[in-house]
Amino acid sequence: MARQGIVVTPLLLLLFIVRRYIKDWLERKQPPFGAVSSSVLLMIIYTTFCDTFSNPSIDLDKFSLLLVLFIICSIQLSFMLLTFIYSTRNNSGFTPADTVAVMFCSTHKSLTLGIPMLKIVFAGHEYLSLISVPLLIYHPVQILLGSVLVPTIKSWMVSRQKGVKLMRPTV
Repeated sequence: MARQGIVVTPLLLLLFIVRRYIKDWLERKQPPFGAVSSSVLLMIIYTTFCDTFSNPSIDLDKFSLLLVLFIICSIQLSFMLLTFIYSTRNNSGFTPADTVAVMFCSTHKSLTLGIPMLKIVFAGHEYLSLISVPLLIYHPVQILLGSVLVPTIKSWMVSRQKGVKLMRPTV
């Protein structure tokens, strides 16, 4: 624990010092941090896909790949359904907009966190490419499921919000 403090403390001090002096410059110039972040994410995904599927030792047949895809879709839908059910209960205290946020934010994970963790935990493992396949499938599946479910969830949220507004007493 002490070693972490040795590393983190100077970084935090540097961050506070640098922020103080370049804050105004950053506000004036507005560097394209969003574009840089998206580019880095795209490169991480691209290199991971290349590393995984160009590996000659990966022995993944089409049936196994489809089975993994089915399992991941089932898990993703189950998690989304569970969060929807729990957040729409009467005593949950969530508004319809909160329910949508909970449903999407609690089930979505990113390759930017998963791939570096896999590379650290399984460093040097000969089946690292095979181990990363479910994560490589999970990320696009969550995006596709989200885009498919958005119209339905949006109409549910709008109708629910109208119902809530109609039921509120006016003062």
